[in-house]
This record gives sequence, C-alpha cells and structure tokens, in this order.
Amino acid sequence: MICLAIGIGLLGVAAMRRARHCHGHGGHHYQGWRGWHGHHGHHGRRNWMLNAALARIDATPAQERVIVGEIEKLQERMYGARTNLKAARGDLAAAIRGPMLDDAALGAVLGQVDASTGEARSAMIDALRNVHAVLDDRQRATVGDLIDRNGGGFWRRGPYR
Repeated sequence: MICLAIGIGLLGVAAMRRARHCHGHGGHHYQGWRGWHGHHGHHGRRNWMLNAALARIDATPAQERVIVGEIEKLQERMYGARTNLKAARGDLAAAIRGPMLDDAALGAVLGQVDASTGEARSAMIDALRNVHAVLDDRQRATVGDLIDRNGGGFWRRGPYR
C-alpha cells in the first residue's frame, strides 16, 4: 500500500513538473492589487484567487507583501521536498526489481519519503505562523470563516458579497 502511495506521489510530481514546464516558471513579480506580471497561463487563476483573498480580508500593502513572500517561500520549500521525492524513485525501482523485495532499500526509500513529508509539513506550518502573525483579529476570523465554509469554496462565488 505504501509503495502505491509513493508511486502516486511520484506521478503527481511528474505532472507538476510537466505543468511547470508547459506554463513556464520564473520571471513573475507581484505588484499589489495589479496582480502578477510575467508569463500567463495557469498562474492567472492562482493570481485571481490570491487577489480575491487579499481583497476579502482587506489586506494592507505591507500585509500583501508578507503574505505573497510567505507563499513564494512555501512554494520553493515544497518544490525542494518534491525534488527529494523524485530522487527516491530510483531507489524504489531498485527495491522492486529484485526477485525478493529488498527491505533495506525499501526502508531507505521510506526514510526519504518521511524526510520530504516532514519538510513539507514544516514549510506549511512556518508559512501559516508567519501569515497568522501579520493578520489582525478580524482578518483571522474572516480567513477562518472562508476555510470553514465549504473548504474555501468562496472562490466559486467570488470575493465580493
């Protein structure tokens, strides 16, 4: 079952890499309410959602800079975690190729998966803490309500009500 999960995770990494390659990466910069400038593609939807969320909580320009910076750091750290998972693919393949499952090699793969998962978890916690710190009580309540309501489904209805 764990091997299946690892395989699915690696397919996800490959899909993300392909999407990143197809839509470009880099050359983007954030300019407040005007949004992101640079290559368009799947980033346009993400930018709309981010701008909608920032508008919904009435974020100040200083808060916007912190939040966008935290999202960028989170993306970089998550990319590093995915890269480490990709490296585990060869070890998993070697463990499965033999006539018997190599428990030592499988243990090494699971160790890499655990390390990558831990890094992703740590990155998420750090980003959440830092964003939480720049929001005021009203903004935190609004974000909590948005998350609680249909898993953040306000995106489908738009930011203004």
